[in-house]
Amino acid sequence: MHEIGRIRELNFREVGEGTGCALDIDRFDRDYLHLFIWDREKNQLVGAYRLGLVDKLIEHKGISGLYSSTLFHYDQRFLNNMGNAIEMGRSVIDSQYQKSMAALLLLWKGIGTYVERHPQYTHLFGPVSISNDYSEQARRLLADTMTLHYYDSEQAELVMATNPLPTGQAQWNASLLTSLADLQLLSRVIARIDEGKGIPVLLRQYLGLNGKLVSFNVDPAFNNALDGLIVVDLRNVPTKTLARYMGQSEALRYLATHQYFSDI
Repeated sequence: MHEIGRIRELNFREVGEGTGCALDIDRFDRDYLHLFIWDREKNQLVGAYRLGLVDKLIEHKGISGLYSSTLFHYDQRFLNNMGNAIEMGRSVIDSQYQKSMAALLLLWKGIGTYVERHPQYTHLFGPVSISNDYSEQARRLLADTMTLHYYDSEQAELVMATNPLPTGQAQWNASLLTSLADLQLLSRVIARIDEGKGIPVLLRQYLGLNGKLVSFNVDPAFNNALDGLIVVDLRNVPTKTLARYMGQSEALRYLATHQYFSDI
């Protein structure tokens, strides 16, 4: 756990986040599961993900047992609507492994394996960060585009950010925002605003799973990172996509358990 905390802090600082402490370890870590990749040849940590089993956490600690409850206030109906869910967070990949997508893929294969072995869980949700390394203009464009194209307005009514993204004068015309439903185009526009950047990798990953945003919060304890609360209903993920992380037969078995099939 010490090494996970060290790698978190080092790598989050590099992208304008981080707690400012030597280790990024909090009171929630002891109650969450920790999925990690270990490089046996180099004897070092590659990356990690934190998973919170919402039913177990609420049973023992109540809603305050969820890390995300420090960022967002939940109406109980929000959690009820999801049913059995896993709160995701603190995803990190050490900088020397970030050039390849293999590490992120392995982490998601681990997540897929866990869900396949515990098929009662149907939803993943949690805050995904748009770091302070992005300009205010780029962050606002990402938030406005996500709100227009990748938003669950019904669930959003049941969530309130503790420190909402300030509302400002519209910077973008409606036709531009409408066209940015195309993620590749959005990424190119972001790159023009902030050279060399695009849609954050993890945000793109969740959107690829048909994830929907429900709220945005500015986190002063994390160097003012902009956190978008995103929800993924795994039953609505295309079979081909789910199979990439679970395996073909495992994905079909999982979907059959919930009587869902999607090839969209």
